[in-house]
Amino acid sequence: MKNTRLLLPLAAASATAGIAAASFFSALLIFVLSLFFVYIKTKQLSLVFVSLSAFTIYFFLTSVIDSHNVSSYDIGSYKLRAVIQEIPKIDGDRMSMVVRTPDGEKWASSYKIESLAEKEKLSQIEPGTACTFTGSLKKPKNATVPGTFDYKQYLYSQHIHWNYSITAIQNCSTADGIQYRLLSVRKSLISFVNDHVPESSAGIVQALILGDRFYLMDDVLEAYQKLGVVHLLAISGLHVGIVTAGIFYVLIRIGVTREKVAILLLLFLPVYTILTGAAPSVMRAALMSGLYFIGSLWGKRMNPSIVICLSYLILLLFNPYHLFQIGFQLSFAVSFSLILSSSIFKKLQSGGLVQLAMVSLIAQLGSLPILIYYFQQFSLISIPMNIIMVPFYTMFVMPFSMIGFLLLSLSEPVGECLFYWFDYIMCWSDKLIKYAADIEQFTVIAARPNALVLFGLIGSIVVLLTAMEKSALYQRLLSVLLFIAMLFLVVIFPRLDPEGEVDMLDIGQGDSMFISAPYQRGHVMIDTGGILSYLTEPWREKRHPFSLSEKVLIPFLTAKGIKQLDALILTHADQDHIGEAKVLIKRHKVKQLIVPKGFVSEPNDEKVLRTAQQEGIRITEVKRGDTFQIKDLQFLVLSPETPDPNSKNNSSLVLWMKTGHLSWVLTGDLEKEGEQEIMKAFPDLKADILKAGHHGSKGSTGEEFVRQLKPKAAIISAGENNRYHHPHQEVLDILKAHSVRIFRTDQSGTIQYRFKSGFGTFSVYPPYDTTGMTETN
Repeated sequence: MKNTRLLLPLAAASATAGIAAASFFSALLIFVLSLFFVYIKTKQLSLVFVSLSAFTIYFFLTSVIDSHNVSSYDIGSYKLRAVIQEIPKIDGDRMSMVVRTPDGEKWASSYKIESLAEKEKLSQIEPGTACTFTGSLKKPKNATVPGTFDYKQYLYSQHIHWNYSITAIQNCSTADGIQYRLLSVRKSLISFVNDHVPESSAGIVQALILGDRFYLMDDVLEAYQKLGVVHLLAISGLHVGIVTAGIFYVLIRIGVTREKVAILLLLFLPVYTILTGAAPSVMRAALMSGLYFIGSLWGKRMNPSIVICLSYLILLLFNPYHLFQIGFQLSFAVSFSLILSSSIFKKLQSGGLVQLAMVSLIAQLGSLPILIYYFQQFSLISIPMNIIMVPFYTMFVMPFSMIGFLLLSLSEPVGECLFYWFDYIMCWSDKLIKYAADIEQFTVIAARPNALVLFGLIGSIVVLLTAMEKSALYQRLLSVLLFIAMLFLVVIFPRLDPEGEVDMLDIGQGDSMFISAPYQRGHVMIDTGGILSYLTEPWREKRHPFSLSEKVLIPFLTAKGIKQLDALILTHADQDHIGEAKVLIKRHKVKQLIVPKGFVSEPNDEKVLRTAQQEGIRITEVKRGDTFQIKDLQFLVLSPETPDPNSKNNSSLVLWMKTGHLSWVLTGDLEKEGEQEIMKAFPDLKADILKAGHHGSKGSTGEEFVRQLKPKAAIISAGENNRYHHPHQEVLDILKAHSVRIFRTDQSGTIQYRFKSGFGTFSVYPPYDTTGMTETN
């Protein structure tokens, strides 16, 4: 049969389509068109049969797994005996883990630690431990801000449907099982590294030896991600290759036959996979190595393309949800790209840096669509950074980590001495990485592309890699131009969008609103939200504290292709309105800062302005009657005229704007006294939309104010189940009495208003209630 080399690649592609079609009907249409194309090109029904078989098997497998991926529990309190499935994570005074119930269901669990003594005791708990837990179940939330991590969907792919908030842990006993014992060994090794390696390097050593990035410094990990070298901090095919090659060499040298070595390594690889965390890249590399060893036992040399396709099909057969994991996609995309481009490497006459540069280029091209889709950014210096860092990690970091780890096991003083010098060098390496990552000109932000643009980019990469295999110069030049054109389209695509928007972001108990003109001719954020921080005991401090900027605001902006805000407007200096301003300013996300007259009322308020001055950001102070324009966005300042020395809330910057064919009044935390002043100063003031003051508290949004404005809708930003019980029922009653439609972030997530030239529509995110209010010019 001709084209037998296409059997496994087509099976892999069809399996992908089958899994995707179980969730997205469009995947079925793409598969049918592709199948028709294959038949037209090959005229071989056998290839069509293989494709249809793979598609059918994986489609029904995914459908069956989906149908069983449900929970038998309901919201409420539960006391039961459950088994801790994984290594518990303790960060500050919070313990998190996955527990398995007696009927086999898994829950994502958390427990607040009450004392240092209890923390030390809980740190001794091993995976596989069975305890009696008391707590309550709550549904995990979908992402309520566009562009942010969807925790609920992530848990669903892990067959988890509940967050279990534990209030008591009692009567713990250790369970048996090989997997749990291996996880206990892994936990001991992680603790061993923490105890003997300097803190600044322990995270890197654990990432390379044990596949655990929990102890990496946040700023270091972020810098590696921005520069496109984060793969160096994950156990990959290179790591698995070094380990297996080392074991193979030692066993051969001591006289073990090759057949026995292959069998021993086949037994070792599953153990190694569990010990290193079983990440997708580890499973892929271990499975591929195992297939090579099986081939050697049969006396056959296996083609790399066959091995990677088989590995892909096997992993998806055991868990189709792998397909939707970023790590899985990146690992196979890069590996497929390098294997299919082997002929390009063979044509290279020179080795060394040229070959390394080509490997980096192809790996970057293979991963680029995934990076843009999920992270909406890439670095222009990713390839040169890889040329520098790959040899550094291959020749120094990985060998020294492994040798140092072995020396620590044999002689702690010798191992600690080696890691002292290792840490000294790694500190300088981290400084270089962070310095390069801070140069914003190297980072390109691209909004998440739609399916058509994404497939166009993927197609241009395939054409480019195909042309690189050919000798005709004009074909290479045309393919490069096509790729550059598609990449340029991806980057500028948001600026071609005729829609403008206003978003009241769901950031908990606080305020943050984003406003963008059509074609992105002006984008502004009003307030940033913020989490109140209190002095606490050192043992309660978290290694990875939650940051609204890093987890919500910046991902939201990046997903829209926005590198810098044209302006950040701060209404007043309360933490729940300006708490994230310094982070945005330091991350170079702000061009201009606008604050009300009298913004600084106490020394702590000045920190934001001082940070802006240090970063060279223009600061504009405004007062009642001022107007200002941010590109196509115009604002009128309603308040304050003079700051109220007795109330930060009544000193709030209150704005009127005409955007999306509607007039808006944005009130900050203004209270009723401030509303009275505005009505006196602007007796004819009207507004279609009112942003209710002070999160809907009883002291704001008085009936007289509502009566004068005559709003059609009101937006209330409040945290779900907040301690202040905002919004107050009296405010809700006033709004309802005046037939004002109410949108609440605590109930609906982010409130979105999208508008074009002739109309605009309200909706919510996530879109579980897409009924909207439409205004037409």
